[in-house]
Order: sequence, then C-alpha cells, then structure tokens
Amino acid sequence: MDRFAAMIILLGTLVSLVLILLSFFSVAPIFCSCLLSLLYSLYLFMAYEESGIHHAQEFENRFWTIFALLLSTALFFAKDSPVAFGLTWSPTVGFMAVILSGYAMHVWDRYTHRVAISSQSASMLIRRSSQNSKHGLLSQSLLHLRDLGIPVEAQLAKINDCLQEIDQLLIPSTINNFINIRYVQAKEREIIAVFEECDARALNYLISHVKLGLLFYKIKDHRNFHGKHRTELINLLAVERLSILTVMSRVILLHSLQLLKLRANPKAEYWVRHILLNTHQDDLSELKTLTDAKGDYFCMNKLIYDDIRSESVRQDILHHIRREAAVQQTKWQMGMARRKSPLSSRPVMTWRKVLSDVDDTLSCSGGMYPAGVDKRYPKKTIYPGVLAFYRELDLGTQGSEQWEDERVGNLVFLSARPHVYKDMSEKINFAKFEKLQMVGEDGRKGMHTTPSLLAGDLVSGSQFFVTNDYEHLARKKFDNFRRYVGLYPEFQHVFVCDNGQGDVRAGEMMFDSFPYEFEALYVHVVQPVNKTHGYNLERWRDKEFSPFFFRSYPEAALHAASRHPPLIRVKGLQRICQDAVKDFAQIKNWPSEQVKAARRQELNQAIWLANRFLVQNNEAMVENILGEQIWRSGEKVRTPYGVARIVSYDPVHDMYEVNLDWRPLDVQLKEHEEDLKSKTNRSAPPSAPRQKSLETVHEQDESDEEVAAISSGVASVVTTQDGGESALPQAPTRPSSTIDPLSVSEEFLCVESNDSSSNSRTSTSPNNEPDIPSLEVTPPRRYKPRLASGDPSVKAYVSGMLITKYTMPPLPKLERKSSVFTFFTIPDTPVSRDPPKRRILEKGTECSTPYGPVVVVQHRIDDHVVIADMIGWKARAYIHESLVSPLPRNLLRALLRQFSSDTAPHKPLEFPHSTGLQIKTPFGRGSIKRPIPITAQNRRDSLSTHHMLPTMGISLDNWTLANGSHPMLYCTEATARAWKDRKEEDNPSLFFTLGSALVTSSRSLFEPFLQQPKRVVKEELPKTFNRFYQDGAAVTTPFGYGRVVNFRPGDGMYEVLLVQWTLASGSHPRVYAREVDLSSRVASGCQEGYPVLTSLGLSGILASVEPTTGVHIVTISSVRMVCYLQPDCVVRPLKAAVGEDVLTIFGDGSVENYHAARDIYTIRLSWGAKLYAKADTFDRVGEGVQDRDEPFGVNWLLRLLFFSPASTRKGDSNPQSRSRSNSVVSGLSQKSKQ
Repeated sequence: MDRFAAMIILLGTLVSLVLILLSFFSVAPIFCSCLLSLLYSLYLFMAYEESGIHHAQEFENRFWTIFALLLSTALFFAKDSPVAFGLTWSPTVGFMAVILSGYAMHVWDRYTHRVAISSQSASMLIRRSSQNSKHGLLSQSLLHLRDLGIPVEAQLAKINDCLQEIDQLLIPSTINNFINIRYVQAKEREIIAVFEECDARALNYLISHVKLGLLFYKIKDHRNFHGKHRTELINLLAVERLSILTVMSRVILLHSLQLLKLRANPKAEYWVRHILLNTHQDDLSELKTLTDAKGDYFCMNKLIYDDIRSESVRQDILHHIRREAAVQQTKWQMGMARRKSPLSSRPVMTWRKVLSDVDDTLSCSGGMYPAGVDKRYPKKTIYPGVLAFYRELDLGTQGSEQWEDERVGNLVFLSARPHVYKDMSEKINFAKFEKLQMVGEDGRKGMHTTPSLLAGDLVSGSQFFVTNDYEHLARKKFDNFRRYVGLYPEFQHVFVCDNGQGDVRAGEMMFDSFPYEFEALYVHVVQPVNKTHGYNLERWRDKEFSPFFFRSYPEAALHAASRHPPLIRVKGLQRICQDAVKDFAQIKNWPSEQVKAARRQELNQAIWLANRFLVQNNEAMVENILGEQIWRSGEKVRTPYGVARIVSYDPVHDMYEVNLDWRPLDVQLKEHEEDLKSKTNRSAPPSAPRQKSLETVHEQDESDEEVAAISSGVASVVTTQDGGESALPQAPTRPSSTIDPLSVSEEFLCVESNDSSSNSRTSTSPNNEPDIPSLEVTPPRRYKPRLASGDPSVKAYVSGMLITKYTMPPLPKLERKSSVFTFFTIPDTPVSRDPPKRRILEKGTECSTPYGPVVVVQHRIDDHVVIADMIGWKARAYIHESLVSPLPRNLLRALLRQFSSDTAPHKPLEFPHSTGLQIKTPFGRGSIKRPIPITAQNRRDSLSTHHMLPTMGISLDNWTLANGSHPMLYCTEATARAWKDRKEEDNPSLFFTLGSALVTSSRSLFEPFLQQPKRVVKEELPKTFNRFYQDGAAVTTPFGYGRVVNFRPGDGMYEVLLVQWTLASGSHPRVYAREVDLSSRVASGCQEGYPVLTSLGLSGILASVEPTTGVHIVTISSVRMVCYLQPDCVVRPLKAAVGEDVLTIFGDGSVENYHAARDIYTIRLSWGAKLYAKADTFDRVGEGVQDRDEPFGVNWLLRLLFFSPASTRKGDSNPQSRSRSNSVVSGLSQKSKQ
C-alpha cells in the first residue's frame, strides 16, 4: 500500500466518522454533545502528558473516576440516551448506577496500576547478578546469607506482612489512612526499621526481592510532622545507605522511583542526582546499561530528559557523566585494563552501542505505507542473519568469543513510530523483542539481549504523513541520537538502517555532529540507491562520509570483518553466514517460488564472497542454501530460449540442465497431436464395467477437446482424472539413421553468462527481478547452419527462476487481404479485381492530398506517381495517384486560392512552425519570431541520431534593450514545447480564447481592404510575480552582501546594491537577481535564540530575523528593551547575555557584565562572590521545560472547571507591561539615490 492508497483510506475513514457522527446527532443531539465533550477531555488528558494532572498516580485516578461519573451520568440521565432509565424509570437506580460506575473505574485503575508497579522488570538481571557475583557485597544468595546467620528470610517476610496490612484491595489508601491512621503509621515504621537495622548483605538482598515500587507507592507522607514516612524511607536508601548498595540495587532503586513518578515528590530529582553522582566510571556505565536493559520504556533517556524537570539537576548529571567518561577514556589510552564487570565474566569488552532501525532493517514491512517500502520478503519476516549481525557487533573483537546468557547487551532501536500516551506504542515493540528472544524451533536463541527503544513523536510523524518529507523523521532520529550520546559518551556507536526513509540523512547528521563517537553506518538497500533521501556523493566525498550499502546481512558482515579496523571477528562472519542459512530455512510464507529463488540466489552470492574471505583466513566454508527441484526430470517446460525437457538439476546453483527443442513450430504441434492420440487410443487397465465405461468416456471427451483446441490454434493442458497436472510424454525416439551428425547436441558449445555477475549487474533495484541471462550457441568452425532432418536438441543450463510451465502456442495465422510488402497502396484496403478507371491530371490542376493542397506539375502515368508543388510552403511532393483528387471549383477553392497568395499563408501552421505564438519562459513572456522550418524538421527526421538539433528564436517581450528592441532567446523544440505545455495560473478562459481567434481571423480576412494601418499601443505588462523582499532589505547574493533598491513585477527581478563592493567612482555596483538567488542576511556567526552583542554595547538574545527586511530583533532583558537592528548593528555572538544564568565550576551564577575588548564575562555567583571568566569556562543554562498553557489546553480546562488562583493566571509572572517607547529601533537603510 502506497501513500496515495493510505491517504484515500484515511479520507474515507474520516468521512465515514463524520457521517456517523452527524447521524447520531440527528437522533440524539444531547447525548452526542455530552459524549463529544468527554472525548475531547480524554484527548487533552492523553495528549498533554507534561501537565500537572500526570504528576502523581493519585491525580490520574481521580481523573478517571470523574470521567466515569460524567460518562455514566450522560448515559443514564440524558433525555435522548438509549438507556436513560435514570430519567424515565427510577432516578434512584440511575443515581446508584452512576456511583457504582465511578467506584468501579476507581478500583480498576488502582488494580491495573498496582499490577504494573508490582512486576519487577529487572528480576532476570537480578538472578544473573546473584549467580555470577564473585566478590563480597554481591554474594547475596539465600544459602550464603543463611550460613552467615543473617535472618534475611524473617526480615523479608516481615516486610511483606506489613505491606499486605497497608495495601487494601477494595478500600482506597486515602480512606484507609484516614480511618486507621495510627495502625498504618505503625506498620510503615516497622518496615523502615527493618531497612535501618539490616546489614549491607541483607539490605541488597531485600531490595532485590521485595516489591520496592509497590512499597514506595503504599507508604505515604502523612500530614503530621513525624509522618513523612515515604520521604524517610527513600532518603534512607538513596542517601544514607547508598554507599553500601551494589550497582544492581541502585538500578532497582532508580526503577522504583520512576514507577512512583519523580514529580510526586519534590525531592525525587535530588535523590536521582545523588545516586548518579555517587556512582563512578565503570559502575556508572554498568548502571546506565542495566537501566536500559529492563525491557520497558523506563530507560535512562526518559529518566534524564523527561522525568527530571529541573535543568540544573539535568546539567549536573550530564556533566558528571562526561567527566567520568573522560576518566575512562584516559585510562584506556594509557593502557590500563578495565576491571572485571560484575555482570559478565569478561576482563575486556568492546565499548560499543549498536543502534538499529526496526522496519525494513530488522523485519520486512512488506511495502506497507508508512512503515517501509521493501517487498522482497513476506511481511513481518525477520531478515536472515540480522540478529546474528547485531550479536557479533555487540561482541566485537575483544573479550569472549561466544555470547554468554548472563551478559548484558548494548542493542538500541531507533524507531520512527511515535510515542503515544505512556507506553502504548512501546509495548508493541517490546512484545516483539521479547518474542524474538525466545528459542526457535531449531533450538537456536533469537535476539541475544533485551534491547532498549528510542521512539519518535507525533509531531514529526504527522508532518511526514502530511508532507511526505523524510527530513522530519531524520531530524527526530538525530535528536534521539544526540540525547543518547550525551548519556553514553564513553561508547562508540554503530548505526544499522535502511534507505527507504530518512535514516541515511540521520546518519549523516550523526557523523557531522559526533565524528569521534560515531563509528560506522550500515545501510540496508530496499530501493534504488539514487532514490535515498539525502543522497549526495560529492558532499559525502568532501566530508569523508562513507556509508556502506548492502542487500543481505552476510554482505554487511563481510565488510565489518574486512574493514580496518575490523568490527567483528572472522569467526563472527562465519557464524553470521551460518545463522543466515538457518534463518532462510525458517521462512515459510513466500509469495511465490520465483521470489524465494531470487532471495536464495542473493544470499548465496553473499555467502560465496564470504567463503572466499574465510578461506583466505584459514576458516571453514559455509554451505550454500540448496534449492528445491520443482520441475521433474523429463518434464516439458518453457524457457526464455524455447521449449525444453528437463535432464537434471543442480541444487547448489539452482540450475536445470535442459534439452532445447528448436524444431519448427508445426513439427512440434504435429508431434504433440500424435502423442495425444496415442494416449487416447491406449487401452485402459481392466476394472469394473461401470468404472471402465466412465473412464473411457472421460478420456475420450478430454482428448477430443484437446485435439480440437490444438487444431484451432488454442493451447491446452493435459490433466489427469483426479484433477492433477501430468507431465507431457516424451517425444518418440527417431531412428538413428535419420540423425544428421551435425545436429547432435555434442556438436554445440553452450556458453551461459555468469549468473552472479548478471545478478550484480541487474540488482541495482532490489525490487526488480534479475534480467534473463544471455545464451550463446557457438558452433564449431566446420559447422554450416542448415535445417537438420533429425532431432536438433541443444543442451543448455537455465536458472530455475526463468522456467515456466509448458503450454503449446497456437500457430500464427496470416491474413491474405493484401501483399505483405507494399509501398504505394493504402494498408488494409481491399484490392478489387476490376481496376478503377484511371484519371489523367493535367498540369496546373489544384488537388487535395493527405499532406495538404497541391498544384500538379507532372503526372507519370506509367509509374502511377503525381509530381506536385505544395500550396502554402515551398516543397515538391511525389504522391501516388490514388491519394490525389482534384478540387471542385467552388467558394472553398476560391478561398484556398486567396490564402495561397504571398500576403497570407494557405494553411495555418502549427507549433513549432508558426510565428507569434505566446510562450511563458523562465525569463518572462515571449513570442516566437523565428520558428523551425518544415524542411529542417523533415531533414532532422531523415538523418541519423548524431544530427544538430534545429533551434527556434523567442523574442522576450518583457525585456527591452538600449536600442528599443527585445532580446532573442534561442532554444530547442523540446524546451519550447515544455514551456508551452506548462500549466499557467493566468490561462485565459474559453470565451476569451474563442474571441481572440475570431478577431484574429477577421483581421486576416479584411486586412487587404483596410487602407490606414492602426497605431500599435504598447500595453502595460501584467504583474506576474509577487514581491518578497522590501526596499532596503539586507540580503545575501552570490556576489556578497547587498541591499534591495528596486523590484520589477513584470519579470520578478530585484535590483540589489552590493554594499561590499566599491567602484573607482566611489559608488556601489548593482546586480539584478531573482528571488531564488537571494536570501535574508543574518549577522555573521549568529543564530536565532542565542546571545549576541549589539553595536549599542548591550547584549541580548537574537529572537528572530524578519525575512522580508533583514531586520534583527534582539531582546535585552537587562534593561527590558527590544531592539530592531540592521545586520551590521549586531557585532558578534556571545556565550551568554547579561542577566542570564550560567553554570561554572564554582557553582551557579548570573552574568553581570561583559567586557568586549578583553572578552571577559563578569559573573555574580549564587554565594556572593564575583568571577571573571572566559567563554569556555562556563556553560549557559537555559530555561526548563514549561507546561503548555495555550487556550483549550489541560491547564485551561482545569482552571475553568475547578480553580483559578491568581498565581496561575497568564501574565502574573511579568506584571509590568512593556510599551513601544521602551524599545530601540535602528533606522532602516534608505534607498540609494537614483
């Protein structure tokens, strides 16, 4: 399904929904209005996840409860509702139904959330950690703790019992805490006491085995001063006893805080900051990797960039990550071995993250829009060898040779599918990944690790769907990668993608922005390479960007193993090829055998190249994928070279040895009829009389119909009685005495083109099947081609993809109406036996022909040819006499004679031989002055392809030279025709065209009777171009900076004064340019949204640049002004403006002053000190993410329904308004003197 079909389906769905909604409104307007309002509220709730209603689970539960109450009220009490029994039957029952509906929704939401936070996502990783720990703090197994005398089982049971007493299934926690406040506080205190009193080993065991997320959620911060139990418990684990927690315990602690929602507690962000800032080097890398390997969307990317709202906390964490990564890189460069990882028994590892796309990279999309374009494999099929390629890239060339189950991987998927409310879209992908990790039918494990996922968003997805521009998807994937690199700066990154959408463009932006962290780009070819979005070889060559395009994963593995330095081992290449062969065998639902054979041949070609590399490195070869024999030996088939019989089959190369039957078609047909008759007359085996009678009748009817069909020229197929198809019988063997020695198959040399080279040559587009290989038959020198009386069979080897089922073709039937070779007769005209009466044409007779009116010069009676001169153009024609007929002497002839004079043409000429035709060119309107002569047209048709194309001249009416004439534009006929056929917006109407033609015809008729010529009045040219740049606008031209001084609407040309050029006279030169050659000028090095220094000596933020005038709008917050400046008035970019908050190594602060001469910033620190710093010693801190507060948003709806405090009103944060007098406007440059 392509984009057009998807848009049609979407449009049809929307129209259907609108019609259904209108039909419901016509039946029940009140109920439908209530339902539509509730649906809009639900949309706002799900679309605005950053609003305050999502800050805690309690707020969401209240929303769903109120939503259920309102929905049930509309359902039971609306006047036109189909179940309005609360209004018509019993209001009491309706009221009780409303209360029960709200309570049911409240309980259901509590239950689903409780199930979600009770599941421990990292349980599998916990068990691995316990099994593979080798040193003190991680030896936490139950047997080991029991031997040490630690009562960890009793402590765990006590925590679970207290949690069960607090967690009531039917009673909400708010009501339970209000009724049994002292009992609940006592149980919460017992749980906190257990975590306080246990030692380090028991504490790590308890964190690993208790439902910590549910525990954090059920323990509340009560209103009294000593009842802040949740804050006390989390502070105990995240701050006081953090030093004794292992990496795995810290991962579980972070995961539980994410389940709780960081915005539910104001100190949660600082707890996360304290955990991460107190984890260093390899432990920090391990913590981040484990957080991303839980198999849900609670990953590090969401924790740092979405859950944390404070920009200062986020910057502290990112700065700590970069600092620890720099220490790791320094140790690695100094040759210091990294310590043994607790999660894997590998002393050395490859620090690499494998990033991959999903659709058309991991699995085939089947060409379904908008997922992808690849149709080579069945839909949702995992590409052969892709999982092994991920595994070997993750293994690398260092460390263990085989992947171990307890090892944590580094696989990340970059998906363009948008993120929808919570994890609705991510759950689908993670379910697919979990299924891929399962053991297959052949006992092999699928995906080697649990990957993480970076999803897209609805903004980029909707923009792509509307505009069909892949740049939005590429930009979103690059933004995800940029954020991900900020979390893992110590790793190298390899991106595996496809060229169907914007992945290659995203990879190019990754390479440009992070050249040291970005290691390689592998592109899966699913469409022609030249159609890749962002494909530009020259630009890539200049920046040394070299993506590798591949069609199968063994081919990509070969490049990864043979590049320098290699990314995988040679053994890894062997394992990838072996897994690709096994994966191919697991694919069952092929659309056709031809598609399967093409993909098998594609994989075998890549495996053959890999085997050659394996042999060079002394490794065992990988067996190719064997083909399946479809056509039996002796079966008659059809090949691209004719009819043939199968001799043998080669399963390695999928090649059939066949004997080609190149005898005449009538001989083959006669032999086929004889075979059918012999089969019909063959006696049937003895059987029951009834069965024999039925069988005889069935065979006789079938044979008679087939013989009759073949005799009439219609091909037929021989079928058996049970409905199955049978092979045609072998042709009868002719006596050896009749065989010509020169026609024996051994005398032929059959040379077939290399199949691999043919595939490589024809596989520029993976969706196209390979071309038919050529078959050359080279006879020996003594052989002389002639018809042989024997069996002229030729032995050949044909690919299985090119063989089809045999059907007997019909004999050609020639119609005997006329001669095949005719030169002077009209085709398809029946020739009469009695020749028509001949008519002799005299010289000067005016006649009509298919080529126009002519005047007879000579009539060659013997040759049946008339020599005549064309009327209206200088040409002499030689025409058959049957095509010439004399003109009658009437008014028409008089008119033709009048038009044949020198003053007017006899026949109006058409384009490109006519003059005066108006054409809109890229340089303005023009008229044809010098058309192409007809003789040149005929001469061009008669010459070879290497002729000189004739040109035509177009006078540009919108241009006027100094002498008053118009310039002439010369172009070819094809170019002028393209301009002529182009659809114009100002095309005249039908009535205007007919009126113009009528006036032109009447003027040409009565022009000889007009005595005085009319004076031609030059009309004003219409304005066909709209103006964009205003006078005085600062623009950038191909010749430097300039200023617009004039605009011509007739041809769209701007007159620009080049301010950077000065002539000898002291003036500036002028240039005339189109709008596409100009661009709005931006001050050098400055960007919108970043600090700049102005010529006024003030620093501010460049808010925007007016494109039509080039005016720079700079906001100066220190003096509360807005400046409108020319580009020359913006001096240079700055690191930070005066008044902005910055982050230094000595703490937070704000910029007080900037000394331009010394490039020194004066920063007032938060603790009172003053710092003089350069730009590279501090970082600018931007504003945090704010809630969207536009009309009809969530906050607007909450203020409308519930409260409207003065602190939340729009504009209260800035009580003082700014007047226009408090702004500085730089004068626009005036027009230059004419």
